[in-house]
Amino acid sequence: MKNQAAAVLISFAVLMGGATTAAYAQNDRQVTHVEPPQYPRAAERRGIEGVVTITYSITAEGEVVSAEVTEANPEGVFDRAALAAVNAWRFEPAEGQTDGHTQRLEFNMQ
Repeated sequence: MKNQAAAVLISFAVLMGGATTAAYAQNDRQVTHVEPPQYPRAAERRGIEGVVTITYSITAEGEVVSAEVTEANPEGVFDRAALAAVNAWRFEPAEGQTDGHTQRLEFNMQ
């Protein structure tokens, strides 16, 4: 059996009022650390691919808070991996918390 590698594509596109903007520029919060999600082993073994959209806030210190899955296809397969990754991301500090950030993560077999 051929060994397949799984990859997660982080689109760095955010959905804000129908417009697409680069994640590093959203609300002037520059990304300083991006943790790629781990492809769940069960999904990899079964050849399952999917997409998860996460909505989150960023504290003044640059930490992600209040992250939640707002859309997942298929549901429940990639949610934990996507949340764990986004919660580990860090951004440049700012004067205050910024809310309403949205990130789409695509889980694809390669």
